[in-house]
Amino acid sequence: MSFAKLGFVLQLLMLTGANGRQPAPHPPPAPTLKFLYHLNSTLGEPVSFGPGPSGTKLSIPILGGTVEGPNICGKIMNVGADWGTIDANGTFRADARYQLRTNDSADIFIHVTGPTQPNGQVLNHITFETGSDKYFWLNNIVAVGISTLGQTTVAVDVWEMIDES
Repeated sequence: MSFAKLGFVLQLLMLTGANGRQPAPHPPPAPTLKFLYHLNSTLGEPVSFGPGPSGTKLSIPILGGTVEGPNICGKIMNVGADWGTIDANGTFRADARYQLRTNDSADIFIHVTGPTQPNGQVLNHITFETGSDKYFWLNNIVAVGISTLGQTTVAVDVWEMIDES
């Protein structure tokens, strides 16, 4: 490609943006949130694995709990833990993995990540894995949540992000 042609392409990219589209004159409408469920869980005694390159790694056993929502209800099985990290600034970053068994016997693996906020709550990104036909839709959603930590408990409210544009 000649320098003149390359210069033209670079000017075009600068004018239209790297993806070739005009920038939006105003922000697009934000997605909405649809409530999925409320979780209450009991936690075991944290175990610290000491400092590492990304901070202090903890394992906090998830001993059980309940999930209640309009389309999903069940029990948290005693097979999970939060393998969170406390970084050099004191921010805890959740990395929880646990199993939900629904009231109709479907198994759903749940993975929760996210940082604590100044108010002590944890903002979560939540992913699901299941082979259940009834709940397979969970595999393909974007879910967010807010965790509120107690001494030996955690409560999590979870929403699905919906694009209604």
